[in-house]
Amino acid sequence: MFGLTKSTVEKVLLYIICTIVIIVVIFPLYWLIITSLKYDIDSYVYPPQFFPVNITFKNYIDILFLAQEGNLVKYFLNSLIITISTIFLSLLFGSMAAYSLSKHYLSIMFRRMMLALVLVIRIFPPITTAIPYYIILSKFRLVDTHIGLIISYVSFSLPFTIWLMIGFFQSLPAEIEKAATIDGCNFWQRFIKIVIPLSLPGLAVTAIFGFLYSWNEFMLASILTSENAKTLPVVIAGFISDKYLFWGKMTALGVLMTIPVIIFSSFAQRNIVKGLTFGAVKE
Repeated sequence: MFGLTKSTVEKVLLYIICTIVIIVVIFPLYWLIITSLKYDIDSYVYPPQFFPVNITFKNYIDILFLAQEGNLVKYFLNSLIITISTIFLSLLFGSMAAYSLSKHYLSIMFRRMMLALVLVIRIFPPITTAIPYYIILSKFRLVDTHIGLIISYVSFSLPFTIWLMIGFFQSLPAEIEKAATIDGCNFWQRFIKIVIPLSLPGLAVTAIFGFLYSWNEFMLASILTSENAKTLPVVIAGFISDKYLFWGKMTALGVLMTIPVIIFSSFAQRNIVKGLTFGAVKE
C-alpha cells in the first residue's frame, strides 16, 4: 500500500501508539501547570483554554506570601520530615524482615505464614483502619503529631517494602555470602557489608515508591492531623470550600509539590532501571 513495506507500517504504527501514550501521560501534568498560570475566572471558561491567553504568576505569589507567614514552610517541613522518616524506618525494618524471610534461617512453614500475613495486611484498604488508628493514637496522645503519622505510614509501607525487597535478596548469589562466611563475617557483618551494598538498586526503587506514597498520602493525614502535623496534601484540600474552588492556588501548590519528587527521583535514577529488573530473572 503506497509502496510501504510491512516493517515501515509497523514502525509508523508504533510511533503513533507511543505518541498517544506520551500525550495521555503528559497531559495531566501540562494541565496542572497551565491552570496554575491562569486567573481563577479563566479556569471556568467553556470551552476550556488549552493554551491560556492571560498568563499570571499571581497564584504562585499568593502561595509564596503564605510561605512568608511561616505556615507553608511549616507544612512543607512536616511533609518532608514525615516522608524521610517513613522511608528510613520502612527500609530499615523492611529490609531486615525481607532478608530473614528470603533466606533459610527460619523454617519454611513460618516464612510462608509470615508472607501470607504480610500480604493480607497489604490487601486491607487504609480507610478500614483509619478509625482504629485514630483511637489508638489518641490513647497515647499522638494524634496531630509527627510520630503518630510516621507510625501509621510505616505500618502501611512495611508490607510493600518486604514483598519488593524479597525478590532482590533472593536474586543475590549465595556464593558471595558463603565466601564472606569463610572470611569470618558473622550474620550482621554479612548483612551490612555485603547484602545491603549489593541491594542498593532495590533499596533505591523501594525508596522512590515509598516517597511517592508518603509525600502524596491524604486520607490518613486528613484524619490524624489538624494543625501541628498537617501535610501539603491536606493544605491543598483546604483550598476547596463549599462555595468556591481556588483552582489557581491548588494547582500552583501541586506544581511546587512535584519539585521534591523530581529532585529525589533524579538522585536515584541511576538505580531505577537496574533495580526494576534486578529481581526479575534468577539463574
